Amino acid sequence: MQNAGKENNLIEFTKIGLIHSPSGRLLTSETFQGALNVQGVSLKRKQIWTLYTEPSKPTAFLLRNHQGNFLSADDNGKVSLVPEKSGGEERFIIHFDPKASGEIALQSEAHGFFLHWSGREIRCFSKEPVWWGIRLAMHPQIHLRCVNRNNYVRSAKKDSELRVVTKMPYSPKFLLWVQQLPLPAASGQSSCSKEEVARLSRVALRTQSGRYLHASGKLVDGIDNATLFAVSFKPGASQKLMFQDEDGQYLTVGTGGVLQIKMGVREPRREEIFAFDTPSIQVRLWAFNNKFACNKHGLTFSTTMGETEEQKGTVYQLEYLSGGRGLNMNAIVSASATPSADSSPAAFGFDGTEEGTQYLTTGLWRLRAQDGRLWQIPASGCADLAPKDCNDPATTFEILYVPSYHEDGDGGSKGKTNPYGGIVIRTSDGRSAAVKPLGALSVTDRLPDTVGWTPTSPEVLHLLPMINRTSVAIYSPLACAYLAPTISSGSNARRTSFGTSSAVDCTSCVPQQWYLKNLINGAVQFFTNIGNDWMILCATSQSNLALAASQTGPDEAEDSRGASPETEFVICVTDDKFAFLRSLLYVGGQRKPAYLTANLQGGIKLDGSGVITPGYIWQL
Repeated sequence: MQNAGKENNLIEFTKIGLIHSPSGRLLTSETFQGALNVQGVSLKRKQIWTLYTEPSKPTAFLLRNHQGNFLSADDNGKVSLVPEKSGGEERFIIHFDPKASGEIALQSEAHGFFLHWSGREIRCFSKEPVWWGIRLAMHPQIHLRCVNRNNYVRSAKKDSELRVVTKMPYSPKFLLWVQQLPLPAASGQSSCSKEEVARLSRVALRTQSGRYLHASGKLVDGIDNATLFAVSFKPGASQKLMFQDEDGQYLTVGTGGVLQIKMGVREPRREEIFAFDTPSIQVRLWAFNNKFACNKHGLTFSTTMGETEEQKGTVYQLEYLSGGRGLNMNAIVSASATPSADSSPAAFGFDGTEEGTQYLTTGLWRLRAQDGRLWQIPASGCADLAPKDCNDPATTFEILYVPSYHEDGDGGSKGKTNPYGGIVIRTSDGRSAAVKPLGALSVTDRLPDTVGWTPTSPEVLHLLPMINRTSVAIYSPLACAYLAPTISSGSNARRTSFGTSSAVDCTSCVPQQWYLKNLINGAVQFFTNIGNDWMILCATSQSNLALAASQTGPDEAEDSRGASPETEFVICVTDDKFAFLRSLLYVGGQRKPAYLTANLQGGIKLDGSGVITPGYIWQL
């Protein structure tokens, strides 16, 4: 539900699906001829509607389908899809059920009638509210912020409660999952009770450890009616969300900042208003001297691996800024939803030259320490932490991902190629930064844009990503689904070097929880739990992906048993929401880096063509 961007002076508010009652099916916009029906059984591309608001008239929402067309209703109740917002007929007021069921009604702002299904077509001619169930089509991992206090919510008191505590979310305890009950499978059932639709519309708030917020303020182990909340929101440039329990009372910030239902609170006030924010990205960085960045005694790469767990100053927040020379991920994702992208997807190449190093440019970034200060890399002198509230250009830089580089050898030896690659920091004047032998970071005279440029070992930093996320959901905006084990009747087994494994694909509408294991080389491994067994995501030389049984889990110490290019991936963070996933395994006899990619039907493979398509993009 994050504000994802602006388009034609419209602000994206969130993405939703609408459940028709009593059929229990989703409002669907067909690709051909713009037909509207209520036949959808899962929340895929044709069932997703993007809500927009207009800053100049923040009283209603506009609904846009997957092809970029807006829902419109005329004075005769005829509902159609129009390519552009032409007037007031595309604006709808969203009413929330006063009984706090979680359902909504959509009223034409121009004509006052309500959207409904006539049995044959979508109409907007009802004088009385017609209630629809709502599904949130957003990524399930969020930070929850109290708007009034501008502080974030975290699990506290040994994971027994949620508490509003601080302005900077700085650990896995700030990560929450927004969860809805799964839609019933397509079983030919012709009706769904209003109570069932309402229950499917409500949301639960889950911690990283799998505990759910109860109306009493306690965290409990399972979902019941007291852990399901109706969500309501208001249009506008700033996000305002409210949560109600089954009795219609609002979730509020209580004594000590504890989230709980307060008896008698039936109208939202300042402490009842929240917002969903995109989760922060927190990282560690280490350099060619095998030392980690730390700001204990000034910003230097001087901390050993054993010291990182004891020092808070080794974790930094990676913050994305719009602009720079990187790919515009939101534009690519939006373009991938159009019909033309189905047959001829947009393609982008890597930067650099064949004679030198090819690299991925990812726009402008900042690194923020836990005390709020930013990395500052001046044109001369050594990097340090800037004073608070400093907006000097030296605090912003571009990140270049290099898939491999030549590592200098010790004692005059030739060295070797490092296949894990790393990142190069390019400052605002186009020069790269490098680490000195004693750990200081400073700007060099080298320009990565130069023909034949190849990074030296001191220029390459190794990024350990997602330090604050013990688990993630991996979503493909192209397939509109989550990476998950293939659901089939026993025919999905295949052979890998790990033995018998199970297939994976990107067709699930239910988020799969993948547990991250950060490796010291900068790669990660993805684990998931099936039954009582740990399974690990692995690649094959035939470009396939599979799940293999693992002898170790994500929390066990790194050892040689789990070390293999087949199971190692590099997360290339491209902005605050999206990333590429690069396999350490070369495929098809090529020496080009291979990336995890999805197609429209949800098939996945490794692609080493060197051409970036929308299928490369994953939301973590």
